[in-house]
Amino acid sequence: MTDHPTEFDPLAALARDAAPTRFADGFTDRVLERVRASREVPLVASLERQFLRIVPLAAAATILLATYNWWGGRDSSRSAIEAALNLPQVTLSSAYSAAALYGVATAGLDTP
Repeated sequence: MTDHPTEFDPLAALARDAAPTRFADGFTDRVLERVRASREVPLVASLERQFLRIVPLAAAATILLATYNWWGGRDSSRSAIEAALNLPQVTLSSAYSAAALYGVATAGLDTP
């Protein structure tokens, strides 16, 4: 441990006298206000941070899926967009059929 000199040290006395004995009025309020402000992240900032993380991944996945669909439907489609979407060919009669509307087959429903 450090031994404190018992004799009078003018430099130590000067430093002791210049040191503040307490903080200024309102110090704790100012500190707590800054702590609260640093903890509270605005909704816009948090949404922006998540947007910047997710959008590049979503865009890459979209491009990969569109390329995969285009590769699988490039021979049967009339345009590149139809090939990229790779949707089934739909006619008016197939759109209004019972299987398309209800997801069931109509076999065996005819009466003799």
